[in-house]
Amino acid sequence: MTTQDVEFFGLIESGYPNVPYGPDRDSKSLYVDLPNHEFYDRMAGQRAIETQLENLVYMEKLGFDGAFITEQHNGPIGLLPNVLVAGAWLAARTSRIKLVLGGPLLNAYQSPIRLAEEIALVDTLSNGRVVVGLPMGLGQQYHSLGLNPATARERHNEAYELLSKALTEPGPFTWRGKYFNQNYVNVWPRPAHDIEFFLPSGGSLETLQLAAKRRIAYQSVLSDWGTIAKTLEKFRDLCREEGYEPNPRQSTAIVEVHVAESDEIAKREFEGPALWTYQNYFEGALGDNYPPGYTSPRSYQAILESGYRLDFKALTYKDLTDHNMVISGSPSTVKEKLEEFIEKTGVGRVGLTFGVGSKKDWLLRKTMTIFAEEVMPHFRSKGLPLSETDDKDNRYGYRTALEYSSKVSPDLLDPTIVKEGYLHNAYTYRQEGFDSRIQPHASVAHDGS
Repeated sequence: MTTQDVEFFGLIESGYPNVPYGPDRDSKSLYVDLPNHEFYDRMAGQRAIETQLENLVYMEKLGFDGAFITEQHNGPIGLLPNVLVAGAWLAARTSRIKLVLGGPLLNAYQSPIRLAEEIALVDTLSNGRVVVGLPMGLGQQYHSLGLNPATARERHNEAYELLSKALTEPGPFTWRGKYFNQNYVNVWPRPAHDIEFFLPSGGSLETLQLAAKRRIAYQSVLSDWGTIAKTLEKFRDLCREEGYEPNPRQSTAIVEVHVAESDEIAKREFEGPALWTYQNYFEGALGDNYPPGYTSPRSYQAILESGYRLDFKALTYKDLTDHNMVISGSPSTVKEKLEEFIEKTGVGRVGLTFGVGSKKDWLLRKTMTIFAEEVMPHFRSKGLPLSETDDKDNRYGYRTALEYSSKVSPDLLDPTIVKEGYLHNAYTYRQEGFDSRIQPHASVAHDGS
């Protein structure tokens, strides 16, 4: 696999930056208890959401492989509490780009069957373009939604198994488990294609093991390059222990990117938004982020050792760029850094974070356009999203009535009605004349009475 085979998913958050500076707030977390009546403005909120979604639609025209959104709850980190709703909105306004929906919280659903229905619906509306991330969720989200963090991992694991089976295996079937008992699992509609899942995590060994066992993608988040490289190599080793060589696109990571005409212009444009992110976005008490029982002691220790103790508020723009916590600069600088990142980490998919909420709409458009026109061609010799170079016979869904008629199953059952004891095809019932396929229904007595 070369750097030209790597998929680029553009990510934008609908963060709401119009809140007091992090260290000055009475509430030390952006989640849970920051008063919405005091700091949320309806007009500014609508603007944040529209800026996010409209720029994700624009990514299709720019040629990205995927448009990436995440789900957040009860705070200004992001204003999309349901990525399936946003995914349906995007499906109606795009036609080719993959829709990468990161964050439906399995533990927030009374039953994963409801989530299976939502995923199947959006995948059908998008003609099979959905990719779904299933994180454990942040500790603050468990506080906000009234969920029990002590059973989070075990419940999440069972929910995933049921969700996956509901989306892939014929129904109806029965499920008996510790957390879910369902007599009839029978999802309608079925998804347009086999859903790709990925597990985002900050380095939890349990999550690495689960992704390897399930043969799905692992996405490294909130880590420096060295940690990402070690984490993904550990993941690939775990895949090999499971008896297979992982697909390169099972190794994924998130990196924040800003590109401008020169390194100096990039610094002037991006220093403010970058510092806002690191001084505000990550503000939170340790107990809120990782409440008791939320993760194992071993993983908790690994998270602390991977850099959680860093004082993000003290980092300068130079710190962020020198230590590769962000990639920022001219097209040539960003190309060089991004290629280095791909080769160092071995990723097959990269989530490119262009904004978390503190960039103006025009600046988002500018940096994404420069990236698409002056950086991405270095990684795309054919000038096309990778999905556009695939065999067209492998695409999902249909685009025209002609394509539908040629691809629909010849064994598709006709809709049936019973009239005066006889079965009729509801499509053709209005037609005059005798239809030899009309047969007596079982309810008609054999003696003709």
